[in-house]
Amino acid sequence: MLLNDIQLTGLVLFPVAFLGTVFNWTAVFVIHKLPSFKQSFGYLSSSQAFADAIHSTFFMIYFCPMVIAYELSVQIHLVISLNRFFAAWAPYRYKKVFSDRNTKIVIVIVFFLTLISSLTFYEVMCHLEYSQKTGFFFFTDTPLCNAIGWYADFCKYFTIIIIIVILDISTVLKVRSINKKVQTSVDLQTTHRMSIREINFLKQTIFQGFIFALELVTYFILPAHLSNKWAIFFCTSFAWVAVHALDG
Repeated sequence: MLLNDIQLTGLVLFPVAFLGTVFNWTAVFVIHKLPSFKQSFGYLSSSQAFADAIHSTFFMIYFCPMVIAYELSVQIHLVISLNRFFAAWAPYRYKKVFSDRNTKIVIVIVFFLTLISSLTFYEVMCHLEYSQKTGFFFFTDTPLCNAIGWYADFCKYFTIIIIIVILDISTVLKVRSINKKVQTSVDLQTTHRMSIREINFLKQTIFQGFIFALELVTYFILPAHLSNKWAIFFCTSFAWVAVHALDG
């Protein structure tokens, strides 16, 4: 028996969502168990993995909660970048600004504001609908919803991603500057290992920012120029779930 288009989109999305669920829940569990992550950066990293885990899990189950998880994931990304930035540029104030208590308060605030804003935008003011023809989630076609989709989604997320990349690159540059100053007090092998970690971190930062930015472009801009339903599907729904699976 031949599969219809809805079944095919489900078969394509489910493995990606499943892998994202496994990767991110594993990350949550590992971070929770490692003693070295029992501090500010660990709490934030765990929250990031938790948000992506929810996104991937609910993509397998139902769509609406995924919108909230997406917003939460991006916001926690930004806080993690700020955490690293403060650690590099203001180390003497880091423990005060990002104390365990303050970090947990920030996480609660981000969760709360994300829940309120997502429910307001996507449940009360507008709704996201699923097109069976293209496998594409879209906003209700009204002037208000189109404005919310462009400004509250695309413009906001794209700006946040640019800020994240700038913060992380600034962090790497500061760390490299610090390492150059201490090279005389450490052996060359240790210095080489530190440089490799810096380069790998910079690559990861750029890659994460790139895939998030690419997903926004493919979701909000490309569908208007495409007619093939499978091209639209891979640029929208597939890209949306894949970016969170790759995060894990």
